[in-house]
Amino acid sequence: MPFNVANLPWQAIGLLTGLAFLASLIGHSLTRNAFVGAIITAIIFAAVYIGWDYYPHGLLGALRFPNQYVPAH
Repeated sequence: MPFNVANLPWQAIGLLTGLAFLASLIGHSLTRNAFVGAIITAIIFAAVYIGWDYYPHGLLGALRFPNQYVPAH
């Protein structure tokens, strides 16, 4: 089965990449220790992801992360 890049959920990949980048900037700017920065980054990423995708605030409307990936046939 060949790998088809067109079947990837690009919106979710972009959102998660941006979220990880922002979390790493914040985590690194709060401390210069790489290990503590990585811990802070993971906490920020998890908190924002859970708050964005699972808290029912509806502020972002249809801009959601896919909870289950189903490839197109």
